[in-house]
Amino acid sequence: MAPPSPSPCPFSAPSMLKKRDYFVGRKDELRFIQSQMTGPQPTSVNIVGPHKIGKSSLLWRFYQNCRNHPQYASSPYAVIYLSFQDGECQEENTFYQAVAQKLSEVPVIQAKPSLVTAFQAPDWNRSIFAKAIRLCEVQQILPVLCIDKFEALFQESYREKFDEGFYDNLHSLINNSALMLVLASLETLDSYRTKYKLTSSFFNVGSECLLKKFSEAEAQKLVELPKGNIAGAIPALTQTNQRLALEWGKQHPVLLQLAGKYLWQMQQERKDVKWAKQKFQDQTRAFLQLSTRPKRPQKFWHLLRWLVWDMPIWVGNFAKNFGLKLDDIFTWLMGLSLIIVAIMCVAGIVTQNYFFDLFKKFLCGSLSPVLGKWCDG
Repeated sequence: MAPPSPSPCPFSAPSMLKKRDYFVGRKDELRFIQSQMTGPQPTSVNIVGPHKIGKSSLLWRFYQNCRNHPQYASSPYAVIYLSFQDGECQEENTFYQAVAQKLSEVPVIQAKPSLVTAFQAPDWNRSIFAKAIRLCEVQQILPVLCIDKFEALFQESYREKFDEGFYDNLHSLINNSALMLVLASLETLDSYRTKYKLTSSFFNVGSECLLKKFSEAEAQKLVELPKGNIAGAIPALTQTNQRLALEWGKQHPVLLQLAGKYLWQMQQERKDVKWAKQKFQDQTRAFLQLSTRPKRPQKFWHLLRWLVWDMPIWVGNFAKNFGLKLDDIFTWLMGLSLIIVAIMCVAGIVTQNYFFDLFKKFLCGSLSPVLGKWCDG
């Protein structure tokens, strides 16, 4: 049985990782986003990846790296973080207000009285927001908005409040290098443009930063936490449990965190590996269900459209091409329905009485003059 760990648990799953000492990897991605901000032409970035791949943690780390830089107070960049998951950004005007509030707290903004006044406006709309951002451009300051959960804007409740004029306004500011966005979303902006038939040029601007699983070296560094990130610290997991975490996590950031969390807890409480693995598997199943749930309605609606729209059109064209009359089509549909119900009856999906009642109605509808009283009974 492994001895208790002398280190506090360095694994935080499945929530966003905010502690700098426990953040590992993503150096190339951080350098890429930094280069897009500091280059001669600032370029917005779309961080894209599946659920729980580490988008929010990466976005927060970039924001914190900028804010903690020794020269940040005198740099030309005003970097802020906000999420559409928070209640303060559920409408367009409140979004502008939230951005203004956070920008007003940035040292480089506070050093300019005209900007302080601009970002303290009592009311906000597109025009006032654009004017305040362009005033930053005059002062040679670039607002950089790190926006998490950007996919929330494409939910039905949000789409009614953030129309294409909202995106056009942002595009105008970005196109004139007055504003930079670093957005985290499940899919690319172009995929949302296609899916929701949007026409704004906003969705064609910027670079993409695609997040994938960790490399082997990054995964190894994560299971060795806090070694390397805190001076003099030793790994919280034994070498045996590090190997187990790597085996269970399969280089996926959140699965590695979950594996590390329960293996560390196993050490502390002197439980066995079977207990830790069961805990890990239970959480993994919950995580996988959460990841795939949003896709189900899409498949359902595609099936529903096929049944109530595409299939009837095909049947109508089929009938028209073969010169069938309306009575023929009706008879064919009734016969097809009877066959389907008969198959369901054999399979035990419907009762025999239901099938015979339907069969009787079918015969009486066609042969009522011949069957007479039997149909009336």
